[in-house]
Amino acid sequence: MISKILVFASALALVSPALALNGKSLKVGHKAKDFTLKTFNGQTVSLSDHKGKVVLLDFWASWCTPCREEMPYLDILQKTYGGEGFTVLAINIDNQPKNALEFLKRYSIKLTPLWDDKKAVVSAYDVETMPSAVLIDQRGWIRFLQSGFKVEDFQKYKMEIEKLLKENRRKSTTQQAGEKLGL
Repeated sequence: MISKILVFASALALVSPALALNGKSLKVGHKAKDFTLKTFNGQTVSLSDHKGKVVLLDFWASWCTPCREEMPYLDILQKTYGGEGFTVLAINIDNQPKNALEFLKRYSIKLTPLWDDKKAVVSAYDVETMPSAVLIDQRGWIRFLQSGFKVEDFQKYKMEIEKLLKENRRKSTTQQAGEKLGL
Protein backbone atom coordinates (compact mmCIF):
# COMPACT_ATOMS: atom_id res chain seq x y z
CA MET A 1 0.00 0.00 0.00
CA ILE A 2 2.78 2.45 0.92
CA SER A 3 4.57 1.74 -2.37
CA LYS A 4 1.36 2.58 -4.30
CA ILE A 5 1.08 5.88 -2.42
CA LEU A 6 4.72 6.71 -3.19
CA VAL A 7 4.23 5.87 -6.87
CA PHE A 8 1.10 8.07 -6.98
CA ALA A 9 2.89 10.95 -5.19
CA SER A 10 5.84 10.69 -7.58
CA ALA A 11 3.54 10.73 -10.61
CA LEU A 12 1.66 13.72 -9.21
CA ALA A 13 4.92 15.61 -8.71
CA LEU A 14 5.80 15.01 -12.36
CA VAL A 15 2.57 16.48 -13.70
CA SER A 16 2.05 19.21 -11.10
CA PRO A 17 2.40 22.63 -12.78
CA ALA A 18 5.16 24.10 -10.63
CA LEU A 19 8.64 25.48 -10.83
CA ALA A 20 10.46 24.07 -7.84
CA LEU A 21 13.84 24.80 -6.38
CA ASN A 22 15.51 25.04 -3.04
CA GLY A 23 12.63 23.13 -1.46
CA LYS A 24 10.14 25.86 -2.43
CA SER A 25 7.71 25.83 -5.29
CA LEU A 26 5.81 28.34 -7.34
CA LYS A 27 2.48 26.97 -8.47
CA VAL A 28 -0.40 27.79 -10.71
CA GLY A 29 -3.02 29.44 -8.53
CA HIS A 30 -0.52 31.34 -6.38
CA LYS A 31 -0.48 35.13 -6.29
CA ALA A 32 2.38 36.57 -8.36
CA LYS A 33 5.05 38.38 -6.36
CA ASP A 34 5.40 42.06 -7.17
CA PHE A 35 8.85 43.38 -8.04
CA THR A 36 10.56 46.45 -9.42
CA LEU A 37 13.47 46.26 -11.86
CA LYS A 38 15.16 48.66 -14.25
CA THR A 39 15.53 48.45 -17.99
CA PHE A 40 19.04 48.77 -19.38
CA ASN A 41 18.13 52.44 -20.06
CA GLY A 42 17.43 53.00 -16.35
CA GLN A 43 13.62 53.14 -16.57
CA THR A 44 11.92 51.59 -13.52
CA VAL A 45 9.26 48.94 -14.18
CA SER A 46 7.13 47.09 -11.62
CA LEU A 47 4.89 44.11 -12.15
CA SER A 48 2.12 46.11 -10.44
CA ASP A 49 2.41 48.73 -13.24
CA HIS A 50 0.73 46.11 -15.44
CA LYS A 51 -2.23 45.31 -13.20
CA GLY A 52 -5.27 44.59 -15.36
CA LYS A 53 -3.12 43.07 -18.13
CA VAL A 54 -2.13 39.51 -18.89
CA VAL A 55 1.63 39.40 -18.24
CA LEU A 56 4.16 36.84 -19.39
CA LEU A 57 7.27 36.99 -17.21
CA ASP A 58 10.11 35.38 -19.04
CA PHE A 59 13.43 34.70 -17.34
CA TRP A 60 16.30 34.46 -19.82
CA ALA A 61 20.05 34.84 -20.33
CA SER A 62 22.20 35.54 -23.37
CA TRP A 63 24.20 32.33 -22.85
CA CYS A 64 21.04 30.19 -22.90
CA THR A 65 20.55 28.23 -26.14
CA PRO A 66 16.78 27.64 -25.71
CA CYS A 67 16.41 31.39 -24.98
CA ARG A 68 17.75 32.08 -28.47
CA GLU A 69 14.90 29.98 -29.84
CA GLU A 70 12.26 31.43 -27.55
CA MET A 71 12.93 35.20 -27.77
CA PRO A 72 11.71 35.68 -31.37
CA TYR A 73 8.46 33.94 -30.40
CA LEU A 74 8.05 36.24 -27.39
CA ASP A 75 8.52 39.17 -29.75
CA ILE A 76 5.72 37.76 -31.95
CA LEU A 77 3.44 37.35 -28.90
CA GLN A 78 4.03 40.96 -27.88
CA LYS A 79 3.32 42.22 -31.40
CA THR A 80 0.22 40.02 -31.75
CA TYR A 81 -1.45 40.57 -28.37
CA GLY A 82 0.14 43.80 -27.09
CA GLY A 83 -2.86 45.87 -28.15
CA GLU A 84 -5.28 43.52 -26.39
CA GLY A 85 -4.10 43.94 -22.81
CA PHE A 86 -1.04 41.66 -22.89
CA THR A 87 2.62 42.34 -22.24
CA VAL A 88 5.88 40.41 -22.05
CA LEU A 89 8.29 41.30 -19.26
CA ALA A 90 11.58 39.73 -20.33
CA ILE A 91 13.77 39.48 -17.23
CA ASN A 92 17.45 39.08 -18.00
CA ILE A 93 19.87 37.59 -15.49
CA ASP A 94 23.19 38.19 -17.28
CA ASN A 95 26.00 39.56 -15.15
CA GLN A 96 26.95 42.03 -17.88
CA PRO A 97 24.19 44.07 -19.58
CA LYS A 98 26.22 44.35 -22.79
CA ASN A 99 25.82 40.57 -23.32
CA ALA A 100 22.03 40.87 -23.22
CA LEU A 101 21.98 43.95 -25.46
CA GLU A 102 24.24 42.27 -28.04
CA PHE A 103 21.98 39.21 -27.94
CA LEU A 104 18.84 41.29 -28.57
CA LYS A 105 20.52 43.18 -31.41
CA ARG A 106 21.89 40.00 -33.02
CA TYR A 107 18.43 38.36 -33.03
CA SER A 108 16.51 41.59 -33.85
CA ILE A 109 14.39 41.35 -30.69
CA LYS A 110 12.35 44.46 -29.97
CA LEU A 111 11.27 43.59 -26.40
CA THR A 112 12.55 45.90 -23.68
CA PRO A 113 14.39 43.70 -21.20
CA LEU A 114 14.45 44.20 -17.46
CA TRP A 115 17.74 43.52 -15.72
CA ASP A 116 17.74 41.41 -12.58
CA ASP A 117 21.33 42.27 -11.73
CA LYS A 118 21.03 41.15 -8.09
CA LYS A 119 19.09 38.00 -9.07
CA ALA A 120 16.37 39.00 -6.56
CA VAL A 121 13.39 38.34 -8.84
CA VAL A 122 14.74 35.09 -10.27
CA SER A 123 15.24 33.99 -6.66
CA ALA A 124 11.78 35.18 -5.52
CA TYR A 125 10.20 33.20 -8.36
CA ASP A 126 12.35 30.13 -7.61
CA VAL A 127 13.62 29.85 -11.17
CA GLU A 128 16.32 27.28 -11.94
CA THR A 129 15.91 26.67 -15.65
CA MET A 130 16.48 29.15 -18.47
CA PRO A 131 14.23 30.14 -20.00
CA SER A 132 11.28 29.94 -17.62
CA ALA A 133 7.92 31.58 -18.23
CA VAL A 134 5.25 32.61 -15.74
CA LEU A 135 1.88 33.68 -17.16
CA ILE A 136 -0.07 35.98 -14.85
CA ASP A 137 -3.72 36.91 -15.26
CA GLN A 138 -5.26 40.38 -15.00
CA ARG A 139 -5.80 40.01 -11.25
CA GLY A 140 -2.22 38.96 -10.53
CA TRP A 141 -2.66 35.18 -10.22
CA ILE A 142 -0.24 32.71 -11.78
CA ARG A 143 -2.12 30.73 -14.41
CA PHE A 144 0.59 28.93 -16.39
CA LEU A 145 4.22 27.91 -15.87
CA GLN A 146 6.78 26.73 -18.39
CA SER A 147 10.31 25.59 -17.69
CA GLY A 148 12.60 25.43 -20.73
CA PHE A 149 11.47 25.99 -24.31
CA LYS A 150 10.87 23.96 -27.45
CA VAL A 151 9.34 25.45 -30.60
CA GLU A 152 6.11 23.50 -30.07
CA ASP A 153 5.67 25.34 -26.73
CA PHE A 154 4.80 28.50 -28.67
CA GLN A 155 1.33 27.09 -29.39
CA LYS A 156 0.84 26.44 -25.66
CA TYR A 157 1.78 30.06 -24.91
CA LYS A 158 -0.68 31.34 -27.51
CA MET A 159 -3.49 29.11 -26.26
CA GLU A 160 -3.00 30.16 -22.63
CA ILE A 161 -2.73 33.87 -23.49
CA GLU A 162 -5.83 33.76 -25.70
CA LYS A 163 -7.75 31.95 -22.95
CA LEU A 164 -6.92 34.67 -20.41
CA LEU A 165 -7.67 37.51 -22.83
CA LYS A 166 -11.01 35.87 -23.68
CA GLU A 167 -11.84 35.54 -19.97
CA ASN A 168 -11.14 39.24 -19.52
CA ARG A 169 -13.34 40.20 -22.51
CA ARG A 170 -16.19 38.07 -21.11
CA LYS A 171 -15.90 39.68 -17.67
CA SER A 172 -15.71 43.12 -19.22
CA THR A 173 -18.83 42.51 -21.36
CA THR A 174 -20.75 41.16 -18.36
CA GLN A 175 -19.65 44.12 -16.23
CA GLN A 176 -20.71 46.62 -18.93
CA ALA A 177 -24.11 44.93 -19.25
CA GLY A 178 -24.57 45.13 -15.48
CA GLU A 179 -23.67 48.81 -15.47
CA LYS A 180 -26.20 49.52 -18.23
CA LEU A 181 -28.86 47.80 -16.15
CA GLY A 182 -27.84 49.81 -13.09
CA LEU A 183 -26.49 46.78 -11.23
